[in-house]
Amino acid sequence: MYIKEINLYFNNFDTVIGKIYYIWSVYISNTTDNNFANNSKIEDINNNINKNYIDKHLTPEIKSNEFVNFIGLGEISFNNYMDKIAQNYYKNEPVIRKNKNSYIESEIINYLSGQSKIINVKPYFLTGSKFEKSVWAKLMEVPYGGTKSYKDIAILINKPDAYRAVGTAIGKNPLLLLVPCHRIIKSNKDIGNFSSGVKIKKFLLDLESIENKQNCNFIFN
Repeated sequence: MYIKEINLYFNNFDTVIGKIYYIWSVYISNTTDNNFANNSKIEDINNNINKNYIDKHLTPEIKSNEFVNFIGLGEISFNNYMDKIAQNYYKNEPVIRKNKNSYIESEIINYLSGQSKIINVKPYFLTGSKFEKSVWAKLMEVPYGGTKSYKDIAILINKPDAYRAVGTAIGKNPLLLLVPCHRIIKSNKDIGNFSSGVKIKKFLLDLESIENKQNCNFIFN
């Protein structure tokens, strides 16, 4: 897939953890657009991530040409991501239209309310190095209710001494909740840092914990 072959859309909505912004895309073909500075193919790792994720988690009802590219908390995170897209792919500002996707929003809401253990949408990374995407791919293998350490992820990508770089890559994760970086904690079981705030990380971990699930709904009241 080439960046010039997708239409980008965004929207935002209120949730229990704050206002979530998201970008979603629809694959199209036979398009011409002179606004693209970089027509190179996005790394094939996206295809592997999509296939593995779809085979394990997604239902057949998901539209084959729709992807989620960004989920973030607050307008600042959204604007920062848009800057990255513009720098990497566009000569001018990226063309993106506001367009609500009710299905995506309902999936996120169902997860945050504890009604679902999976956000049933397809990820597609428009940013990130090969190393960063390899880290994000491993995060998506950490199951609901489970945790891994930064060291664990480094070992899983066959770079056991790169746990600090793993932490940096996790901090750049463009898909909050869908790529569950909140499930990564320190080796000593300390909760660790979180780009959206430790309070939200604790909420998400409690949400997925059988023992703490009944209390997590009250954190943001």
